[in-house]
Amino acid sequence: MYLSLLLLQIATLVYHQLTTRFDFYPFNGVRHYSIQERRNEALINGIIMVIPIILTLTRIPLLIGIGGLIWTLVVVGAVLSWWLPYLTGIAVYKMPNNETWPQVYERIFSRTIIILPHFKNNPRPNLEHMILHFLILGSAIISFVDAVPQVFA
Repeated sequence: MYLSLLLLQIATLVYHQLTTRFDFYPFNGVRHYSIQERRNEALINGIIMVIPIILTLTRIPLLIGIGGLIWTLVVVGAVLSWWLPYLTGIAVYKMPNNETWPQVYERIFSRTIIILPHFKNNPRPNLEHMILHFLILGSAIISFVDAVPQVFA
């Protein structure tokens, strides 16, 4: 289980960094990001994703569980930034440059590959982010599956 968890976490980080730094249009929309937006996204989320990997490398079940909590917080962020606006139209986050989430979505993501049906006129998660969210959720779940039995043994 440990090796699978570690490989999944590394795959999640690599996938995120590749899709944040390189233009795979129409799969992603980074061509519509500013250089500063790309750097910030790669750096901030890269650091957040490296921490659970480091915790997993310790092989200490409690630390692996803490890594699972970090992945869970990232899942919550994905739900708040992508899935809540899609399902309800409610945008939680304020964008740093005073753009609204629908404006950011229109500028960056609206012309990427999207497989979800329209729900009202709400921004829809694109395929790139659906895959990323699946990887993040898997990292959270497998962290707990690996750690919890050992912590409470």
